[in-house]
Amino acid sequence: MLLDPTEDNLKHCADLLIAGEVVAVPTETVYGLAADALNEKAARKIFSVKGRPLLDPLIVHCSAFKDTLEYFESNSAILKLAEKFWPGPLTIVGYKKSSVPKIITAGQSSVAIRVPAQRTLRRLIELTGKPLAAPSANPFGYVSPTDAQHVSNTMGTKIAAIINDGRCKYGVESTIIDLRDPQKPTLLRQGPIGKDAIETVLGIAVLVETQGRPSEASQIAPGMLTKHYSPHAKVHLCKNGSMPPQNKDSLIARVFIQRPIEYTVDKNTYWFSEDGCMNEVAHNLFALLQKLDGLKYEQLHIEQPPE
Repeated sequence: MLLDPTEDNLKHCADLLIAGEVVAVPTETVYGLAADALNEKAARKIFSVKGRPLLDPLIVHCSAFKDTLEYFESNSAILKLAEKFWPGPLTIVGYKKSSVPKIITAGQSSVAIRVPAQRTLRRLIELTGKPLAAPSANPFGYVSPTDAQHVSNTMGTKIAAIINDGRCKYGVESTIIDLRDPQKPTLLRQGPIGKDAIETVLGIAVLVETQGRPSEASQIAPGMLTKHYSPHAKVHLCKNGSMPPQNKDSLIARVFIQRPIEYTVDKNTYWFSEDGCMNEVAHNLFALLQKLDGLKYEQLHIEQPPE
């Protein structure tokens, strides 16, 4: 059920969440599958609906920084990044407090927390009076949804409601930074807030974890498994500027970073941006992959960015 973000509808969805139901919610990054983060039974529904393994933890969303202090241990680095980037698309990993159920953290001693900027979601958290666990609202391993229709296509019959608040601002998942040790900040997932911006605030170098983790091991944060955010079509990554020529096979699509100069009318050619703007590329990434899956392409040749 798609619902507009009116106050009455948000109160209805808050009642559903308080009752232990799962509701799809908009965020500034992607749409999330929300449940009461302090209710283990409700959180378990998220894993069941998504087909998500319990070893993959959930991000806890709060409406304000002061609320996060009930759920993890702060330190100097967390305070600096929270002041600069919250509310916003940054998830911080710190040592959890006992108030957070183990199912949320995959049994780890750490927890991933975010204060989102999206006003509808923040209002919903306030009405619920609870932090919300909200991984992306898609089947586990699939491309994340960036509008409510994406959620309806894959989750519509499995959840209590979907709040439709339009297209997500960023269109990719939040940046995740591990700050358990404030002297060794580690970037666990790339996102809208880059490494350079974080280093500028912290004043020290940020490590980057680049390797996917084995699927049988409990994860520190979501999005770290070897395969994730994948379309149904087989993807071939092509070096920038080395896209193969047009193919008459109607089951193969070519996807450029920006509109190709030599472009002629070809229904099997697409691009993420008109002029190569990386913010636009990121914003359109998941949405275009969703579209191409809907068009039943079997293979995608995707150009990589210049960097």
